[in-house]
Amino acid sequence: MAVTKLTIFHYNDLHSKFDQWPKLVSFLEEHRTDNTLYFDLGDHADRTHPATEVTRGKLNVRLLERLQPTAVTIGNNEGITFPHDWLAELYEEATFPILLGNVYEADGSRPDWVEETLVLERDGLKIGLFGVTAPYEELYPELGWQIESPYEATKRALKQLAHCDVIIALSHLGFFGDERLADMYPEIDVILGAHTHHVLDEGVMTNGVLIAQAGKYGQYVGEVTLILDGAEVVEKEARLHELSHQAESTDTLALLRSEGAEAERLLDITIAETEGYASDWFGHSPLGELLVEGMVEWCAADVGIIPSGVVLDGLAPGNVTLNMLHRICPHPINPCVLTLDGNTLERFLHDVNEETFTNMHVRGLGFRGTVLGEPSLNQIEQRDGQYYVMGEKLEPNRTYRVATVDMLTFGPLLPYLADQPKRYFMPELLRDVLRETIVARHEVIRKG
Repeated sequence: MAVTKLTIFHYNDLHSKFDQWPKLVSFLEEHRTDNTLYFDLGDHADRTHPATEVTRGKLNVRLLERLQPTAVTIGNNEGITFPHDWLAELYEEATFPILLGNVYEADGSRPDWVEETLVLERDGLKIGLFGVTAPYEELYPELGWQIESPYEATKRALKQLAHCDVIIALSHLGFFGDERLADMYPEIDVILGAHTHHVLDEGVMTNGVLIAQAGKYGQYVGEVTLILDGAEVVEKEARLHELSHQAESTDTLALLRSEGAEAERLLDITIAETEGYASDWFGHSPLGELLVEGMVEWCAADVGIIPSGVVLDGLAPGNVTLNMLHRICPHPINPCVLTLDGNTLERFLHDVNEETFTNMHVRGLGFRGTVLGEPSLNQIEQRDGQYYVMGEKLEPNRTYRVATVDMLTFGPLLPYLADQPKRYFMPELLRDVLRETIVARHEVIRKG
């Protein structure tokens, strides 16, 4: 029986870090053949970049279209930081397949831009592909989507692909989700992973399934090699290619420069003129206080608590432009209201004032800053060691509606908040609230 070699290239979590993209394109163009496979594993787009913001992610799709990947799946940045209409229209000009088995329209129908599975033929082999993304069960419905367990979606996909010689999963579940997938479904040959930004130099073998992941931001391209004897996979290998010394694709570089300049121009819109707002991560932060005040109003909450580190810089006196707000508040983070009893609110206040919290360098969870910083508060003050809420002493058994940032409710930072009653405000981002608050205050000042 014939021995066949199958070569796969993959990368993940670019997050619109376009400085690496020309190198990544150059590398893949050098290694492209008719038989190699190329995959993007999601979070290619990130609204922290002005060009992604102003094009609603269409620039990212145009870049992928030029590269012509074999297939892609989506990450949480496309899935839950884009408004419904942005994602619904994102891939309308794409000619490459988008594999996604566990996201549906609100009525349960599959989006018309999605394929659940795909079967390719190479050298007489049938290669089965499917994609799944992280199931943010509380967030997708807020945007008008239904989300399904990726493990149930995988079970269904594997039935459809049972006739294939090789099965490859495109996953944006994160490494630990991939391990669970491998434990549950050993018939998968390779899981190409993302989301947790793991740098897996030689991949990880779990239950006979090869899990590969290539870091983040286009620093690496992963390569997976499968050796088949007839229709049987007899060898699996993974490696990473570090791209720091890779030459750049000149036409890609020129396109990005042009798009970046256009994005800057489109965001150079003045929304207000102010006397300026200072920002301080470890002291009095007027801009942080303005944002949390605006969030309390936006969310119809009683009080507000946010880390001052979500505001990266202050505003100088004079004109305020959309570009400024995007720069100082770039995070794909949404407002959230928690319903807390007084005891839990006091614990929350204690924890966000702890030095270990205020000095924490956070990666992920939508945070694009440096450190969390001390809390900016609204309708809360501390006197003589006692918290006062809305002018009265905090009552342990009273219920309070607390406006905060969604990243604090996901579990890793303050696990007890994940189980509290909450409502996410989507698709609005923090900078949307800051913009509307500045405009409202500016109008009051101007009228006065």
